Amino acid sequence: MVRRSVATQEQLLGSVSDQLIAARARLVRLRADYARDRQVLADQLRARYEAPPPALVNVVVDSGGFNELVNGIRDLTAVERQNVAIAKAVAAARVAVQTQTVRLAEVQARRRRATAAVLAERDNIAQLKAAIVGRELSAQRVQNADTATLSALHHTLLHEAAVLDAQAARAQTLSRGGAVAASGGCTSGPFVPHGGSYGFFPAPGTDYSVNQEPILAAALDQLGKALQLHLTGISGYRTPQHSLEVGGFADDPHTRGEASDTPGVEGVPESTRNQFCLTRPFPGPAEADHIQLS
Repeated sequence: MVRRSVATQEQLLGSVSDQLIAARARLVRLRADYARDRQVLADQLRARYEAPPPALVNVVVDSGGFNELVNGIRDLTAVERQNVAIAKAVAAARVAVQTQTVRLAEVQARRRRATAAVLAERDNIAQLKAAIVGRELSAQRVQNADTATLSALHHTLLHEAAVLDAQAARAQTLSRGGAVAASGGCTSGPFVPHGGSYGFFPAPGTDYSVNQEPILAAALDQLGKALQLHLTGISGYRTPQHSLEVGGFADDPHTRGEASDTPGVEGVPESTRNQFCLTRPFPGPAEADHIQLS
């Protein structure tokens, strides 16, 4: 609808522009005719001043016969008619120039109005596009905020599920009278996924293949099997962007492939973790499941 309106206004502007060009050209021609007629009238007036035409009385007195009298009167009448015609042509040219000047002013005014209308329509289109883009950006920001919220919620739910799994595993162990932990030791091989109830189990979508992550996962797996714990790795290697989205930093142990968030190890003493070459480098309950190689 708006585009059709702009097209109509532009078509009108083009028509007015053509009229303006034609009006200017006609005004130039009329001014040239007016100037030429004025020059002819000026030449006639100068000639009559320098060599006045004979008066009718002189023609009658000086004529030598009837034929000469008739010819003299005819010539005198022709000169008068020519002078009158030139005067009328000058007057008509003056009126035509004035009329065309007025018409040209009207055409110019229409062109200004048409130009203003086209600019107004284009401005309306620009404002409409800006409003649409603004709404799209707002919707995108809301979508991004929802995505970040869902990601954080997913991380929290994985954490809580892993804690519950670890607590259930410990309760099962205690119900059987408690198993004696096997001797610890540092592993040198990478982690190998497996089944069963005990050990280390990376959560879907996590990455434990970068830098120290494979060895770290293997050490956590050895710890879990020794203590009969079900350890779920909910965050291994993270890209800088992902780390920022979940509340971390662009340059932290996760982005360097050196850490794992592993619920279930919170109750394991640091001395026991050290037996498996593991450590909890950061104090505080918020980092209780953050594990790195010692």
